[in-house]
Amino acid sequence: MRSLKLMPLVAALLALGLAVGCGDDGNENPTVFTFMEGAVADCEFDVVSFQIGAGAPQETSINGLAVAELTGANKIDADVFEMVTRRGVRFSAILAEAGVTQADDTPVNCVARDGFDPLRTRLDSDTTKLPTFAFLRDHGYVYVGSPGDKDPLYPEMEGKTLIVDYDMTGDADVPAYLGGTLASLGMFRWKMLEKVDATQRGVIEIDPVVP
Repeated sequence: MRSLKLMPLVAALLALGLAVGCGDDGNENPTVFTFMEGAVADCEFDVVSFQIGAGAPQETSINGLAVAELTGANKIDADVFEMVTRRGVRFSAILAEAGVTQADDTPVNCVARDGFDPLRTRLDSDTTKLPTFAFLRDHGYVYVGSPGDKDPLYPEMEGKTLIVDYDMTGDADVPAYLGGTLASLGMFRWKMLEKVDATQRGVIEIDPVVP
């Protein structure tokens, strides 16, 4: 009689074991992201970090923000670009989501996830040569693309990285202080902007601190 009383308990344990086993067989359906294909952003790596002055970086998710059809420039040769249409999220929406406001003439830099830093390398720490907060807010946007084999995480991040471009339609749209040409914006088309983990992320510096 004792063994009969144990049968329901044994059956329950067997059922639990089967359920756990099914969950560990490696056949779970992976999450499918639509990135910028839908009406709102749905990216696998969706966090953008801002640092204002010497403050601590603050993080903002772009997922759920409206996606728009935007003009961009695709490099063909050193000074030759073709105009393309991309789906992306405007920085005006990202900055509003982050609650970041600054004076229009505040300089903006980016240190990308791979360490690329135009301000402290190509620009010799001259913040007057950086895009302004107003330029980034009014013309900048983020889209999803491939950073290429220079990415420390290549090829994992191909087709997943966040890239910056501007809705310029020709050289005449580019301010003189940024070089006045689509080509001169090249160092400000930041790639690898996203946060991958605690140690691998890009940071947009607003009013960057330089020596």
